Parts: sequence; C-alpha cells; structure tokens
Amino acid sequence: MTKHFQKKLLLLLVAVILATGGFSCKLFPTKQAPAALTKTIQLNYWGVWDEPAFLAPLIKDFQALHPNIKIKYTRFRFSEYEQKLLEAWAADRGPDIYSLPASWLTKYQSFITPQPAQVQLAFEQITKTLGQEERTTVVRGVPIFSAADIKNKFVDQVYEDVVSNGKIYGLPYSLDSLVLLYNRDLLDKAGIATAPTNWDEVAEAAAKISQIDLNNNPIQSGITLGTADNINNAVDIVSLLMIQNGTIMTDKNGRVAFANKAAGKDSYYPGLAALNFYTDFADPLKQVYSWNAKQANSLDAFVSGKVGMTLGYTYQLREIKGRAPKINLGVAPLPQIINSTKAVNYTNYWAETVSHKTANVDAAWGFINFAASQEQVVKYLAQAKKPSALRALINGQKDDPEIGVFANQTLTAQNWYQGKDQLKMEEIFKDLIKNFATTPNQLKLLQNAADKVNQTL
Repeated sequence: MTKHFQKKLLLLLVAVILATGGFSCKLFPTKQAPAALTKTIQLNYWGVWDEPAFLAPLIKDFQALHPNIKIKYTRFRFSEYEQKLLEAWAADRGPDIYSLPASWLTKYQSFITPQPAQVQLAFEQITKTLGQEERTTVVRGVPIFSAADIKNKFVDQVYEDVVSNGKIYGLPYSLDSLVLLYNRDLLDKAGIATAPTNWDEVAEAAAKISQIDLNNNPIQSGITLGTADNINNAVDIVSLLMIQNGTIMTDKNGRVAFANKAAGKDSYYPGLAALNFYTDFADPLKQVYSWNAKQANSLDAFVSGKVGMTLGYTYQLREIKGRAPKINLGVAPLPQIINSTKAVNYTNYWAETVSHKTANVDAAWGFINFAASQEQVVKYLAQAKKPSALRALINGQKDDPEIGVFANQTLTAQNWYQGKDQLKMEEIFKDLIKNFATTPNQLKLLQNAADKVNQTL
C-alpha cells in the first residue's frame, strides 16, 4: 500500500467521522447507562468521633473514581447526635450515610437500608480515538463485602454485630477496645515501676496512689472506678469485669443471664462478685477507696493530673493528648484476672451504615465498601490512629508506639448483645451501680436489673 493511498484512506475515514457527528461520536456505542446511577449525586455523611481529616483521603479517592458523586461529611457532638438523627428522619431528610455504635444497629434496624446483593456505580472511562481524548460514562459492579467475607476477613465480634439474618447492616473502619491509661509521674511517685497487669495489682496501686482528705474525699485518685454517672465507660467496665469473671451475659436462648449462678457452683454468682469488686473503689471503708460520686468527670479529673489510672478508648486517649499534652501519659493493656489463662478484652466500636431515607443506595454502600476495604482503610487508620478491624492489618499495627496496645487486644475483644435499646440497658446498669452498696439484698437487685434488661431484648 503506497503512502499516497494511506493518506487518502485516512482522510476518507476522518470525513466519515465528521459526517456522523464529529469526534464526540463513539465508534463502538455502548448501552445507555441508567440515569439514577450517572446523575450528579450528593451524599450527606454524618458522624461523631471522626474528624473530617480522617475521612478526607477516602472521600477524595472515591470521588476521583466516580466524578458524579460528591460526599459532604458533617460531625456532631455525641450528646446531640441521636436527637439530630431522629429529628432529621421525622422531617423526611437527614444523611445518606451515618455512623452508629455497632451495638445500636439492632435498635435502629428499621432506619437502615441493608446492603444490596450487588452495587453498581458510574465510572468515567477515557479512551483515545485517532489521537483525540474521549470521555465516556460506564456503569459496572464494584467489589463489596459478603456476609462470608465479614466472617473471614474481620475479627469475630464484627460478624456478630453487623450481620443479621444474612443481611449486612453496617461496616466498621476500625475496632476499638478498652485499655489502661495512666499518669507515669503519679505511679513513679507512689513507687510503682510498671503499670498493673492484673486487677490485684490495680487494687494495690490504687491504694498507694490515692490521697484522702479529712472529709473522706479523694484529693488524688488511684483509679476512676466504683461509681456510675461520673465515670466514662462505667457500663462497659462493669460488663468487662463480669465477662472476665466468667459471667454468662446472655444464655443460649438469648435471655439475660448475668444474675445467674456459676455453672456447678451452688452459691457463687460471678456477676455479683464483679459488682462488689467494682463498687469497692467507691467505698470509704475499703482499702482500695479511690473515688466517689462527688468527683468530677473521670476524664476531666485525669486531664487535671489528679488521677493515677483510668480506663479508656482511642478517642479518649486522643482527647487527653489534646487537652493535656504535658501529662506523662502511659498506655498499657487492659488488666486481667490474676492467673487467668485467656485474655478477655472489651470492645465498643462504631460502624458505618446507610439510611432508610436515602435515594442513592448504591452510591452510599459503594462508598462504605470502598472505605472499609483493605487497600483504602489503611489511609483512614493512619490519620485516625486507630486499630484495624480487618485481620490482615492487625499484625502490621502491633509494634506501633501509639496504637500497638490496642491492636494487640483486637482479636480477644468482645462485647455482648445488649438488646434493642442499648441506652435503656445503660440506664438500668447505672441504677444498679448506684444502688448496689446501699441495698441489703444485692443479689435481688442484680436479678431485678437482669429482668429489666431482658424486657429490652
């Protein structure tokens, strides 16, 4: 073929293209993409603990892949969050994506659109034809986690919390757990060289650190334990102590059992023993007396430098560092029962879910799956300084100076099914703690609490 003939053929081809609509015309036209997926979509995303900077890399990368989807993140205070959600839904508006404590997913199941069997999203496809760039919108399925994936790829607790009757109601980016936070200077001053590793050592350390005034009030507290309203995570801590002590929180039939006797023991109630241990720290007659209901909020007291030890999660660790950067802060694993052969840790984490009100189910679930994937969630974890919920990422975090302690606990972190009204359960537990020391029949009080929680299941 001569060069002259090739040139004439090329000119003829260009003429045909121009005659049929110019360079925007597709040589190989595809099926029309669904308008609901290719239109401009605005996703509103609500959360509490995550700063916008934590999510910014994920949102940026997702929007680059799907230019028709824009995501706006709004952060609320925890104290106002639930009410804001309820008000928005009542007005037939609200977020497309929102964060919830994983333990609330059952309570809010009717406000959630579960993940569909498949998710399709619009992509912008760029091709070059005869040296010219052409942009085409195509729609295709995207990878999503199945229930089996959650069972195998996430730590065990996640499946228990987010999957119900084979449907997925949320996905976590991380899995937090309680740890021991301590003021190194106060421990050093009391002659305590290393952080306690078991509860016997905690009791000994608390007695050494605590200073009590003439009115029998702690002016320096060994540890923030014993009361309900002024201790962050009080219900979690009592639940943890019960579980560590062998308490069965719910039986095989799904009924509350934390007031039951230990199997094979006629007179030992592990839940009762756990409550006794906890409330002793607020009893002026006990050697471990360190705290009472008159004290300030436990986190505020720790930040002020008046507390030796407290129990907290990653977001509280971050708050302490922000409010009191000069505190010589230590982070240690959660104390265990002495001579226990198996570590038991406690988790309270959040999951991301999709509202029942959204008109953009695929886009919302598409983003959550994108953000929670192993390849993407590492960006979030690096920003937020949180432990991963994905098994594949745990070992890589264990030596991290900030979150290594949390990561080492992830595989043994658990909680318990607290009913469809978790806030009601917390109210019942707090009343139990407040009345425990002054009630003659403590076992009856515990059994009444169990009956009340049972009604929320």
